[in-house]
Amino acid sequence: MQTIENSLLQVSVDENGARLVNLANQHDKFDYLKNSDKQEKVAVAFPAIDQEKNWALDLPWTVVDKGDSRVSLTLIDTEESYRSFPYHFEVVLTYALEGNQLNVSFYLKNNSHKEMPFSLGLLILVLKGWQLDKGINQLTLTGINNHELKIASTNFNLSDSDNTIIASTDELSLKGKNSQNFELILTLN
Repeated sequence: MQTIENSLLQVSVDENGARLVNLANQHDKFDYLKNSDKQEKVAVAFPAIDQEKNWALDLPWTVVDKGDSRVSLTLIDTEESYRSFPYHFEVVLTYALEGNQLNVSFYLKNNSHKEMPFSLGLLILVLKGWQLDKGINQLTLTGINNHELKIASTNFNLSDSDNTIIASTDELSLKGKNSQNFELILTLN
């Protein structure tokens, strides 16, 4: 478990799946991912949410950079992943705190010589008692004791289904030996 913090927020990330486990403000220790006694996690999906295999959960992530307010983890293809998803890839996922924001950045690199189809996603459970409001490129959750969580991105499509917020890219492709960045911003109040 990796924990990062600043004067306003504290975040814990599980290396298994690079899942966001705790998202708490420092003022009253309110955890935006905790519902009563149940601790929820934000799941990462790669190469796609609806694929049979989610390499983000099935392959090991390695911490490659760690500071007080940021942590970066990397996911690299294996022989096993190559057999069913025949591409060499590297995903670097960075969680970085800036004031009352958590920036979630994906850096995806196609190490193959051929074009690689993919999509990225994050799944955030909407906890009981939270109200969801939709805006352009933004979703806002308002809940217990007027705590608020805004999710914004210009790289990800934001939607909700079955009490889950889904931040996902369309099915995209990345040319061989190329890379691309994606970012999602969580603002806590």
